[in-house]
Amino acid sequence: MPTHRIETRASRTADITCGCRAISFYESNPFLKSEDWVAPMLLPKQVQTLLKIPYADKLLRALLGPRGVYEWVIARTKYIDNLFEKAGADTFSQVVILGAGFDSRAVRFHKELAKARVFELDSGTTQLMKTIQYVKRGIIVPDNVTFIPINFEMESVTAKLERAGFIKGAKTLLLLEGAVQYLKPELVRETMASILGLTGSGSRLILEYGETGMTDWLESGVEQLKFGLNEKVVNLLLSESGYRLSDCQDAKTLEKTYFTDARGRVRNKVGGNQTILVAERI
Repeated sequence: MPTHRIETRASRTADITCGCRAISFYESNPFLKSEDWVAPMLLPKQVQTLLKIPYADKLLRALLGPRGVYEWVIARTKYIDNLFEKAGADTFSQVVILGAGFDSRAVRFHKELAKARVFELDSGTTQLMKTIQYVKRGIIVPDNVTFIPINFEMESVTAKLERAGFIKGAKTLLLLEGAVQYLKPELVRETMASILGLTGSGSRLILEYGETGMTDWLESGVEQLKFGLNEKVVNLLLSESGYRLSDCQDAKTLEKTYFTDARGRVRNKVGGNQTILVAERI
């Protein structure tokens, strides 16, 4: 069986997302600035230094992907961060971050998630590189966080979760950000249906999906995009699992929310055809 790049090195998609968030943390543009203070610390020291050099961010942005991708990542980050800020008031007993990459919300929102068990799932290599950087930079990982190494194409997500202590039927916050696009269609449907079936009443799903992939990323060596969901399939998956859609944000709506000034002018354009939905289990 061929060895995939994601099994031997950290995911390139995780690298790009972390790079975008790191640049954003040092942004002077208030529209593009976000608050992921951990992201720069996960990068090599030389890159951290480069981020602080005036105008270097423009060069780095160009290297990270097609026009509009950086803006999408930052708008997406702002939107999901806001949901996590409010999560403490919703008393979730479990949080699952699928395809976590270099996501740092378990650290940044440790107070909001203090009463929940947090499970992060991704390839063992990506998780190892992330936790090594946490140790090197003196970043404290909360005791309620469990890292679960997994090969999504060969291992069962639900089996891994249950072995790690996931409680079936508990109120759970599920985050699938930049994850389903890299799995085969049949695996996505099977995985999502099984995970949603494990959750209890009041659970919340945050899902990013796209009907087709960003083809420019394919040519630049990012993990192969294998799957596109559409609204009909998403609604079917939700209804079969007892979930009801509560919010839906595409590139244009996020652009309007985060990058429009007081005079109604769009200051930064968001690219891509991705959508983020939020659904609640009845």
